Amino acid sequence: MVGVGPGDPEYLTVKALKALERCRAVAGWPSVLGRLPLEGKEVVALSYQNQEAELKRLAALSLSADVCLAVHGDPAVSDWELMERVRALGVPLEIISGVSSVNVALARAGLDLARVVVVSQHAREPQPLPPPECSRDLVVIPPPDVEAVRRVALELRSRGCDVWLMEDLTLPTESVRRVEGLGDTRPASSLVILVGKCAHALRQRAEGR
Repeated sequence: MVGVGPGDPEYLTVKALKALERCRAVAGWPSVLGRLPLEGKEVVALSYQNQEAELKRLAALSLSADVCLAVHGDPAVSDWELMERVRALGVPLEIISGVSSVNVALARAGLDLARVVVVSQHAREPQPLPPPECSRDLVVIPPPDVEAVRRVALELRSRGCDVWLMEDLTLPTESVRRVEGLGDTRPASSLVILVGKCAHALRQRAEGR
C-alpha cells in the first residue's frame, strides 16, 4: 500500500516511486491513478462497486508478483478501513508512507500537529468531533458529501472557532478560504479538509467574554 502524497507529483517520495516502478499491477481510485507514471502497468481503477472483487484478485496476483495499492496522502491517515480489508485477505502487506494533506493543511494554517486534534470522518464509522470543551484546534477530514461538509463547518463555527475550508491542497485547483457563513461551506471538490482554530474560543468562554 503506497501513499502517493496530497496531489502535487513533487510530493511523491523516492520510495513510493521505486515501489510503483517494480509493481506489475497498480490499483487505486481513478483520481489517484490519473496523476501517477504507470506506463506498461496493469492499471486497476477501483470503485465502491468493484473493490471487493478486485482486491481479492490482486491478492491472488500478489503471491507471484508485486502489486501496488496507491492511496491519497499517507495510508495511515484515514485509510484504516482499507488497510483492514487488505490485511483480512491474508497476504503480506508493506505500508509505504507518504505525505498527507493533513501536513499541508497544518502548514497553510500555521499550526503544529502536537497542538491539534485530527478527526477523520471519511469512513463508514466516522469519528465524532471532540466535545466543545476540547482545548485544541481541530483538523477535520469530513465525509465526501457537500451537506456533511456544511454541517461540520457550521458546527465548528457555532463553537466560536475560526474555520477554513481547504480544497485540492497542492493541486493547481487549490483553494483555501475562511468560512464566514453558509455560503462559504459548499465545496467544489471531494478533497476537502476543514481547519478549526478553536483554542482561542475556549479561552474566551473560560474568561467569560
